[in-house]
Amino acid sequence: MIKVHTNLLGEKLCILGIYAISDDENVLVKDFWGKLNEVMAEIGNSREVLIAGDFNSRTGKKIIYQEVGPFGEEVINDNGD
Repeated sequence: MIKVHTNLLGEKLCILGIYAISDDENVLVKDFWGKLNEVMAEIGNSREVLIAGDFNSRTGKKIIYQEVGPFGEEVINDNGD
């Protein structure tokens, strides 16, 4: 995970570049969401946050809140949950 604080057009912005651990890893190693929550708590409400990266997730074909469309694979992994 990489974190960059910047000002863009007078607004405070934090850009998080993320690469999640593969779904094949042991659950004890994969505390990705816990680490992301820690970073988000550290940033707080002081900035807008943009999160981009590779979450190594398989989300299936169901439509979820307009972010995920019906074009995914058939499977869902725990990173996709």
